[in-house]
Amino acid sequence: MPRRYSEEEAQRIFALVADRQRTASGAEGLSLEELEEAARAAGLDPRLVAVAAAELDAAPHDQKTLLGAPVEVVRTRLLDGPISEDAWASMVGHARREFGQPGMAGQIGRLREWTVINGGTKNGTVTRLTAEPTPDGTRLTLTRSIREVVFGLSIAAAIQSAMAVLFTVLAVAGVDPELWIAAGIMAGLGILFGAGVQIGSRGWQRHEAGRFEALLDRLELVARDAEPVAEAVPPVPAARSAAPAPRLSLDTLGEAPDEERAAGRTRTRT
Repeated sequence: MPRRYSEEEAQRIFALVADRQRTASGAEGLSLEELEEAARAAGLDPRLVAVAAAELDAAPHDQKTLLGAPVEVVRTRLLDGPISEDAWASMVGHARREFGQPGMAGQIGRLREWTVINGGTKNGTVTRLTAEPTPDGTRLTLTRSIREVVFGLSIAAAIQSAMAVLFTVLAVAGVDPELWIAAGIMAGLGILFGAGVQIGSRGWQRHEAGRFEALLDRLELVARDAEPVAEAVPPVPAARSAAPAPRLSLDTLGEAPDEERAAGRTRTRT
């Protein structure tokens, strides 16, 4: 009876094979075809490998920060197949109810987008939902940025800190002993703004990440429940009209014999 390898042993064997193949080829990592081949050899569906690789590529790798504070939340979900116009309209409706703003929906080429700005176009919070076609389906992306808000609070913290330093220098120089009070107040405000930005932005990021995942779950259900997009059916050519029946020409008919014409003129009297 041939030996059977455990799951752990199989993983170690595949790891050794991948390492030797990488060493022999001189290239780092494995290609998608090599991963699919390994999955097929292990009895796994290679199509799931492609889907998992696409999700890995779509996941945000770099977190945008400003002075160490996170300023953006991005979540992506891959859907099977294209989404219909009705499904997209339903998704926009879910997003409007979730964020409490009508926003503005539009389309550029095949890219669909819904955008809403809270608090003004200059210093507001920008929320965006996009649906981008991919070779394997549709990529939904939810993005929300508070960069302008964090930037404004950081500027306020810097100003308060600078004022605290200035009042401290003046108080030490003996200009006015009461400047120590102003220096303390400015320092407290600077710390409050700075700590508020750092702590508040991190809490906001965790909250929005969970909120985005829940919303994407609902949008995925909308796409699954929607009817599949019907493919364009080529028009059926019109049936050819029947050829007109040949007309009978009286000129081609010969004259009837005299006996038949006489019989035709005979009338029976009663």
